[in-house]
Amino acid sequence: MLNLRQLEYFYYVSKYGGFTQAARRLPFSIQQPALSVKVKALEENLGVKLYQVIGRRFRLTPAGEQLYGAIVPFFESLDGLERHLKGEERGRLIIAEAAPMLILKDRRDVFSLFRARHPGVQLSILERPWATLLNGVLEGEVDIAFGSAPELRGGISFEEWTETDYLLLCPAGHPLSGSSAPALADIAAHPLVLLDRGTADRHHIESRFAEHRLSPRVALETSSYNLINDAVEDGLGLAIVNALWPRPPSAAPLATSNVSHLFGKKQIGLFRLTSRYVPPYVRSFLSILREAGE
Repeated sequence: MLNLRQLEYFYYVSKYGGFTQAARRLPFSIQQPALSVKVKALEENLGVKLYQVIGRRFRLTPAGEQLYGAIVPFFESLDGLERHLKGEERGRLIIAEAAPMLILKDRRDVFSLFRARHPGVQLSILERPWATLLNGVLEGEVDIAFGSAPELRGGISFEEWTETDYLLLCPAGHPLSGSSAPALADIAAHPLVLLDRGTADRHHIESRFAEHRLSPRVALETSSYNLINDAVEDGLGLAIVNALWPRPPSAAPLATSNVSHLFGKKQIGLFRLTSRYVPPYVRSFLSILREAGE
């Protein structure tokens, strides 16, 4: 027969990836050795191996993953129920957005209004690489996240909030600067300045080139939009950016052409875990953010 307390110990150890972190984060005091004994007792009761430690890394076995997946909704719902029963007057709202921020950037008005309505809720705004954004949602590290629409993983929903064009950024006087509909092969003939690997735009752009059996000639890759502007201005290459990119000063000698006919539209929206309890203050924040964008 499954022991609820043993399952709770196993849930925290699995969630935080090991006994040390779990012992620190459990809502009640227990030492690491005692925690290990409790989880081993669960293994003995079930007659299966639930985890293994390789080097210093804690990993679930297939049986452990199956058990963890089955108990996660139950324990997460208890956490949400506790907050709900307490009236949701206190809590922490953790929001992540893929770098560079496009939805939450410069939203002091939204943050101030939310704080005024929910003074007992701590608001945490995180900037994360696109490649790791969904992991934060899946692992419960963040409540909601904003980013470009990738291939979704099971259990995560995506709600589109806005879309924007892709633009070709050129130095003034470049042969493609006056083109209204440049061809992909024409762009591929020139050096490119792109966002670094792991970003949604870089992944999307390279996928389109690959579909046409073309290879982009990357002269410079960077995580900084400002550096992209400078590099194009200095003649290091052309850039493909979304239309929400931080624009350079109006005097900068740069030209843009819409290339959405080649790369489609960039979709930006809200990610959340479908099984996760959503407190009222989360819905309140999203409502405030929507109203501010109208």
